[in-house]
Amino acid sequence: MTTSPAAPHLGANLEQLLKAVPGYNQAAQQASVAIHNVVLGGGEATRTLADLLHGTWLGHSLHAVLVQIPVGSWSAAALFDLIAVASGSRNAAWAADALITLGVVGAVPAAITGIADYSAIREDAAAEAGLHGMLNGAALGLFLLSLAARRGDKRGLGVLLSLTATALSGGSAWIGGDMVFRRRVGVNFNEEPSHGEGWIAVLSDAELAEGEARRVLISDDAVMVYRDVERVYAIGAFCSHAGGPLEDGTISGHCVECPWHHSVFDMRDGSVVHGPATTPQARYETRRANGKIEVRLLKPGSSERQSA
Repeated sequence: MTTSPAAPHLGANLEQLLKAVPGYNQAAQQASVAIHNVVLGGGEATRTLADLLHGTWLGHSLHAVLVQIPVGSWSAAALFDLIAVASGSRNAAWAADALITLGVVGAVPAAITGIADYSAIREDAAAEAGLHGMLNGAALGLFLLSLAARRGDKRGLGVLLSLTATALSGGSAWIGGDMVFRRRVGVNFNEEPSHGEGWIAVLSDAELAEGEARRVLISDDAVMVYRDVERVYAIGAFCSHAGGPLEDGTISGHCVECPWHHSVFDMRDGSVVHGPATTPQARYETRRANGKIEVRLLKPGSSERQSA
């Protein structure tokens, strides 16, 4: 029995199309890096603002929450427009106009948070993210033109413009979903640790020099172990934002900064200090016993901190 090859995924087809556009992928990546550099260059103030926009305080992407307002409002507006066209209902027409206005207002913070997330997008997803943003921008522009036409007694043109904008917004939403579910943009890159909760020896005491960070494996779970003057720290080794190797990051005091997109984590408890990460790292208690460095996984909600 033979099986037919799987049909190419629409998202993969889109990727190939974008790669075929001369200079587009590079431009999308450069735009992302430029915005990210502005955030980093502004110091603590801009990083704190970026944390707010990323949703670091929320525990997941703020953009994913805010986009529900324009997408829901504009989708409902299209329905009321169709009802108004079919029935001549003034109430339905008023509802459509009000919902488009609500969507336009809601699109502004959604766009700002989207730009913040785009600033720290993975290189391999920058092209799709750029198209996602451009389609949303085009849709917003058409909705504004639609509102102007409706208020200028050109309702038919206004309806046509808003329906076109709704189609663009829907296409953009599909791209956003593809980025999340196929490309894993904005999701936690760390799996739940699979090993037990008891003490586990990971290195001999002599193997880890002061000021050194190393990645060790416990079963299939990667853990970053770092030693400073006073103690040993241990947290999940892969950045929850995009999987960057934290042992290669910059360490200052009890914090480590991911080398890829510069998320900062507190090594004492794995918490997020600065985004774009929104999910904390797996955290471990540590101790030095019998010439060994031992770690013990701490479950969420535990109050213990590093002890070694």
